[in-house]
Amino acid sequence: MIEDKILFIVNPKACGGRSLKIWEKKIYPLLTKSNDLKFDYVFTEKPFDGFRLAMKGIEKGYRKLVSVGGDGTLNEIVNAILIQNFVEPTEIAVGSIGTGRGNDWRKTIGIPEDYNESVNILKNEKYILQDVGKVRYIQNKKEKERFFINIAGMGFDAEVTYKANRKKERLATSLSYSINLVKTLFSYEPTIVNIIADGHIVYNNKALTLNIGICRYSGGGMMFTPNAIYNDGLFNLTVVDDISILKILANLRGLYNGSFIKNPSVKTFRAKTIDVYSQEKLYLEVDGESLGHSPFHFEILPQTLKVIVG
Repeated sequence: MIEDKILFIVNPKACGGRSLKIWEKKIYPLLTKSNDLKFDYVFTEKPFDGFRLAMKGIEKGYRKLVSVGGDGTLNEIVNAILIQNFVEPTEIAVGSIGTGRGNDWRKTIGIPEDYNESVNILKNEKYILQDVGKVRYIQNKKEKERFFINIAGMGFDAEVTYKANRKKERLATSLSYSINLVKTLFSYEPTIVNIIADGHIVYNNKALTLNIGICRYSGGGMMFTPNAIYNDGLFNLTVVDDISILKILANLRGLYNGSFIKNPSVKTFRAKTIDVYSQEKLYLEVDGESLGHSPFHFEILPQTLKVIVG
């Protein structure tokens, strides 16, 4: 029966086009050797094909969808699962085999990097329920909505991500992010930001960057929200004041181990809903995908996504 089959949604262009070779030479052979897995697969061809193919697969009856690509491909599949109205979202399980440059989400959830191990966990049928974030934002003068499962970044972080995405065919994510982080330090102009968390004003100042996390890692291994727990029903919010370039460079190592949040210029909060207003336009990225601008409204949906884990 089709509901017993896994539908792999493969982004062949992930990792600068190397994802197709990884699928053909490493992942697909492992799948065909296994007698325990029944599966079909489809390829994306253009942006948001992951959403379209996932929606079509759910309509056909697939109840296990596995992303083969980066965090962006996975985000599209997740949005299809949560927007579709054929079944309850928790009746659909999502998994990921990372072939893209940005595979930060799996680090928190515990999905292995090794392809053989990744295929093996698909046989075990072990699941967790994780929280999902929903954000409203403005794009082309219209209010839009997007779900996310890892981290949303605003301001400086969104600018760095946008520049890294433009160059992702040439550089690995962690390297690309780090290079563009340093370059953007000399051009980005912080703006005054007003943040309301669970109905209370928690911040009203000039901010360099903001991150709202369900999970811990982004930017190729950086930890902007190191204390985030994927199923506790709360966002972790990290705000960095408008600090000097020298302070940022001195704390780069702290971004990779999470210790930078101890800096007096860094503020952290936990909340179920977060509203962000800004004096100038503040841009947004979620799960590594560049979106629109402020104002933003964030809402957490506790334990809404069924995830295949090891």
